[in-house]
Amino acid sequence: MEKLEINEHIGKVFQEYRQKNSLTQNQVAEMTGLEPRHISQIERGFSKGSIDTLLKLCNAYKITPDIVLYDLLNEDVKNYVSIYEEDFKKLSKRDKEAVLNLINFFLKK
Repeated sequence: MEKLEINEHIGKVFQEYRQKNSLTQNQVAEMTGLEPRHISQIERGFSKGSIDTLLKLCNAYKITPDIVLYDLLNEDVKNYVSIYEEDFKKLSKRDKEAVLNLINFFLKK
């Protein structure tokens, strides 16, 4: 996927979630500390912003970055992720907590 296509995809997703939350670009600017012009540039695909910007917008729209970025992954990666996601859903609540605790243990190493 080319840079322009990536920017356009990210912009469309953010615009969609801003509208779903019934927010104006000015309201998002107040929530995030970003300039309304910058938000407009992102939504129109002229910029994708930094990781910091991505996180600010995700927090404003109450979404996770994977919602914005998932469709940009290669099909092989999507299949790999979905297999484990489906398996994880099958676990009991107790087992899910155990898996997450194990992950956190390894991340802290």
